[in-house]
Amino acid sequence: MKTSLLALFILVSSFTFGQNVKRLDHESVDSFIKRMMPDSMALAHPVIETNVWDSSAKSIIAFFGYDDTMDVNTGYNAIYGHLYIPVGPTTYRDVSFGPITEDGGYPEVISVFFANADKGKEKELIVLCKYWQKHYDYGGDFYETFIYSHPGKADTLTYNKALSEKFWGCECGWREGKTEVAKYKTASDVKRQLLKMGFK
Repeated sequence: MKTSLLALFILVSSFTFGQNVKRLDHESVDSFIKRMMPDSMALAHPVIETNVWDSSAKSIIAFFGYDDTMDVNTGYNAIYGHLYIPVGPTTYRDVSFGPITEDGGYPEVISVFFANADKGKEKELIVLCKYWQKHYDYGGDFYETFIYSHPGKADTLTYNKALSEKFWGCECGWREGKTEVAKYKTASDVKRQLLKMGFK
């Protein structure tokens, strides 16, 4: 396990976060992301184009999944987010976020959306993940929400840990017969609660 963690550290350290990257003339979004993605990773969610943070040009959001070959599993050990912000006709600033790592199960990105989650004008980027759990005492789907602020000029998105941790729960069955229902399983669930908390 230590060897695989070292390999992951070396891999992540080789990324060029924060640098400007060029999109080739007539290159599709999917081809561009495939070229940006490290060889040892795979696309962990469909590529997203959005102009929420820039009405004049679309940013691109991609999730790269890392699957440790030393670990026999059915998912990604870690998912790395990249936001490509346009700074020219064919030039983007590569802004990183995450990683989203395993937590009793392997992360699966099920929804990516924007909503107000602070008192600022800009909406926040929100990533909703699901982790399938199977333990001795209980099993089911664990849901976790990751809320990131607008990057400004930073090379990474800021993770709002305190607020994010209010949006988690388990849709689980327990060994002794108890069941638990998760409150925040969809983007609508999260947005509704943010409105109740006063974020508009």
